[in-house]
Amino acid sequence: MDFKDINQKIIVQTSLFGVFMGIFSVLGWSQNSQPFIWLLTAAITSFYLYKNLKNRIFVHCIIIGLSWGFDCALVIVLFFKTYHLNNPLLVNEILNISSSYPKTILITLGLLAGIFSGILIYIPIYILKKT
Repeated sequence: MDFKDINQKIIVQTSLFGVFMGIFSVLGWSQNSQPFIWLLTAAITSFYLYKNLKNRIFVHCIIIGLSWGFDCALVIVLFFKTYHLNNPLLVNEILNISSSYPKTILITLGLLAGIFSGILIYIPIYILKKT
C-alpha cells in the first residue's frame, strides 16, 4: 500500500475529534450523550470525506476511526484518576473486566471502537457512491 495517496491534512483535521472526546470523557461531560455525539460526528465526517476524497476512502475512514479511538483512550489513560472521579460507574465496569490492567483494557476498547467507528464512517459514503 502506498501511503502517498493518503490525504494527511484531512486525516489530521478529522482525527482531532478523538482528543476532544477524551477530554470531555475525562471531565465527565459526555456521560449520557456520548453515543449520540459519536454518531453525529461520524455523520459529519462521512459527509466531509464524501465531498473531499476521491480515492482510498475506506483506508482514510479506518485511519480516522482508529485515531478517534486511540486518541480518546490515550487521554483517558493519561488522566485516569480524574476520569475515575468523574465516571465511577464506567470505571467499575472496566475494573470488573480486569482489575489488574484497566488502562490496557481502555486502550484495547478504544482501538476496537475505532475500527467500528471507521466502518461506521464508511457505510454512508459507500451507499452514496453506489446510488
